[in-house]
Amino acid sequence: MTLDKAALIIPPVQDFYTTPHRISSLGVETVRRILIGNGLDVRIIDGLQRGRRSVVLPLPEQLSYLHEHLLENETGRCSFFTKYRHFGLSCSEIVQMIQKYDPDICLISCFAFCYSKPVIELSGIIRTVLPEVPVAVGGAGVSVYPDYFLRCSSIDYTLSGEAEICLPLFLDYLRAPTERSVNTVYGLGAKTEGVHTIVPPEKYAAAEEIRPVIAETLPNDRRTVFATSLSRGCPAGCRFCSNSLVHGTCFRHVSIQQFEPALSELPDFPAGHEVAFDFEDDNLLFDFDFLMSILERCRSRFSRFGFTFENGIDYRLLSPEQCETLIKAGCGQFNFSLGSLRPEILERERRVLDLDRYEHLLSIVEQQGIPVVTYVICGFAEDTKESVAENLRYLSDKKTAIGLSLYYPVPGISGFEDRSIFDSIDPQCCTGAAAYPWGGNLDTCTLITAFRLARFINLLKSPVKNSEESEIIRLTTGRGLLHTVVKGRIRRIISVPKQDEELAGMVLSKL
Repeated sequence: MTLDKAALIIPPVQDFYTTPHRISSLGVETVRRILIGNGLDVRIIDGLQRGRRSVVLPLPEQLSYLHEHLLENETGRCSFFTKYRHFGLSCSEIVQMIQKYDPDICLISCFAFCYSKPVIELSGIIRTVLPEVPVAVGGAGVSVYPDYFLRCSSIDYTLSGEAEICLPLFLDYLRAPTERSVNTVYGLGAKTEGVHTIVPPEKYAAAEEIRPVIAETLPNDRRTVFATSLSRGCPAGCRFCSNSLVHGTCFRHVSIQQFEPALSELPDFPAGHEVAFDFEDDNLLFDFDFLMSILERCRSRFSRFGFTFENGIDYRLLSPEQCETLIKAGCGQFNFSLGSLRPEILERERRVLDLDRYEHLLSIVEQQGIPVVTYVICGFAEDTKESVAENLRYLSDKKTAIGLSLYYPVPGISGFEDRSIFDSIDPQCCTGAAAYPWGGNLDTCTLITAFRLARFINLLKSPVKNSEESEIIRLTTGRGLLHTVVKGRIRRIISVPKQDEELAGMVLSKL
């Protein structure tokens, strides 16, 4: 087939919220480079349109169990989510942009399985408007369950695993299908005479094949934030993580020689302008010397430089000396992940608890006045109200904000190897905000109450509170029930109507 022009499409997102670093589309830039390197003209169709106002959607039927937990016009620092939203352009607007470009192939990115609905909707409109143009979908969301997408009549191909491996082989196959068997294209899903053929990725990109990706996410007059990803793969094997499903278990990173040209291509900024890097990698601490070499180059490039690890870092890999070194290098915030305080729960999840190390690191960061967020997961299969309350009470008197992540799986992780489970449960339930009771022990009410309790504790710790927030604290601690603010013609403080009073009491009585 003729293969000169490729439309590389970033679909919209539907969720209760989103953040700039979650939608940095680093993988799309990797795909763009590979397509150009293989002789294609590429047009990125950015359906997210960052900065565009979101549109409120009716709560999807699959999430209707949340209705009783969503308070109309709730606001403030103790609130849960209120509105389900569409972020970005409509699918029709995106297809109009694709039509104008008139591509030979459309490639749609799906960075998380939970966001598969807009991808499938978009592919259907493309098929209607451009029936002869093949549609391929790829990304982490596709890699965990390619057959879910391949069953859609408007999707011709799925691409799983790492683009450096599967994409060049796929392009060769499209250009000369009679010369290459589908089975030789690692990570390809295809339909042959009504039969689905899905080839496992099997191979992963070697370190020298990986190129650094740096994308601007939060520019303004005084500070610019860049998101970047410099590594692949993770040997840790945590049961709740899907990293190894997409990138394998071998840790690899770009070379300094590859990073320096990418850094030099970034714009110059006036003196006094702060530049911050958000390292999206989960595991750069596996090679601390490499990380420090990267930071040294960045500090030499920009007069005011700082950095964070928004996805968190594994505190178990960080020594006290290394922690002090990162602070001196400009780390603006530490995001630590404990998971749980119950060793038996973590053992099942293939993690190890080291509270002595965590508390030592916390004391070092506290002395330097650096903010910390500590993440725990609520909703593991073995979680109980007692274990959740233990996590919250422990963190309540530590110098850290609490990041309480509600557990959700993606197809293929441990315990969910049977992907057919996700044929009857909507992908939209595979987000933390959905508060779906995946673990089985805790229901949605308990999960959301835990989330609200974490927010309340964070308010308690805040050095700045207005009179309304002080009143919320007085009522909540005095009555042992969570309270929140509802706005309208008059703002009112109310007791949260649907809450797990037992869990609330277990935590609030000990604060």
